Amino acid sequence: MKTLIVIPTYNEAANIIGMLDALRKLAVPALRVLVVDDNSPDGTGQLVEDYKLLYQDFVSVLHRKEKTGLGGAYVAGFTEALKSDADQIVQMDADFSHSPDYIPGMLAKLADYDVVIGSRYVGDGELDETWSWWRVFLSWFANQVTQKVLGITVKDTTAGFKAWRRATLQGVNVQRVKSNSYAFQVEMACLTERLGYTPVEVPIYFQDREEGESKVDVNTIMASAMQVFQIANRWRRITPADRATS
Repeated sequence: MKTLIVIPTYNEAANIIGMLDALRKLAVPALRVLVVDDNSPDGTGQLVEDYKLLYQDFVSVLHRKEKTGLGGAYVAGFTEALKSDADQIVQMDADFSHSPDYIPGMLAKLADYDVVIGSRYVGDGELDETWSWWRVFLSWFANQVTQKVLGITVKDTTAGFKAWRRATLQGVNVQRVKSNSYAFQVEMACLTERLGYTPVEVPIYFQDREEGESKVDVNTIMASAMQVFQIANRWRRITPADRATS
């Protein structure tokens, strides 16, 4: 089985090399990484290019001309991933909020599920203890509302740490996803379930970023939450018969 990890980046120079080193040491055969960089002013993309000189069979970088949002970066990254020969595709952040140590276990579960989600809100899932009560509440509340409005089973609807079967991503067809920012994750969760794919959530400890500044603020979360109603209306009639075939 060949695995490709897609990592979107914007100003992650302080984290990206450490993340690539950690991924390279995983006991996952035929593992490659695709970094999707949105023209980071801090030189993240060039750092990956330099790393590629040493490990050209391990990492590649997709340079986008401008910062157009998380959703656009993932659409571009997933599109490239499906052009490759990868059987399994992982999405994750570059800032170590998603620990690489979870990846082997998530990939193992793909034998029984269509997508495996690293979740903060099931079982022993945890949030960084340094989060303020307000940030914890806002994240929890947004996920609760989203789950109920969309009528889906996934509890961590904004999760950005997932392992996909190739066929699942093909069937979802990321080109039809309209949302950007963190609502992209919500729309992907909605489409996945309404198209009849089977997700499973595994608990993770969600650590706050090691270096650099978070791109998430209250306005970002609230703007994404408001898009939930648009997503529900957009896909109210979609069924498994609407899976993309190529």
